[in-house]
Amino acid sequence: MPGYVLMSQNEFSPPKQRGLSPFEEVVGLFDFLRELQNEELPFSRNACIRVEGLEEVLFAARPNYQNLALRVRNRLNSAANELHKQLLTVQIVFKGKLERGANLRARYRGEDLPIHLIFGSPTFSDAEGSTVYKVPFSLTTP
Repeated sequence: MPGYVLMSQNEFSPPKQRGLSPFEEVVGLFDFLRELQNEELPFSRNACIRVEGLEEVLFAARPNYQNLALRVRNRLNSAANELHKQLLTVQIVFKGKLERGANLRARYRGEDLPIHLIFGSPTFSDAEGSTVYKVPFSLTTP
């Protein structure tokens, strides 16, 4: 299913006995956002891409998460139609633990990072024994 799959790297197999496999094509957050600016996406149709580094970027922006999160969200939203047309599946992988309370957050280096500012309230899913959050490419208002 095309869209974003938000997950902690601890949900992969291994270390989990029953878990998801990490996608082989890996790109950092800034590189991914830069690629989304191109008229044509450099990813093949039906590609499975793993994006890493979002929590480091948000951590570096603390305590002013709002502006950076809005810029990331806007960039992702501007490419939503093209990503959907290409039928991509994008794993957004976090080093820290994802926690869902009133809002989705990533626990990283002792801080709660506001992932909900970018992805809103994603749907929780248990995929092959792994806790993941699924988000369509068209991001709704958080």
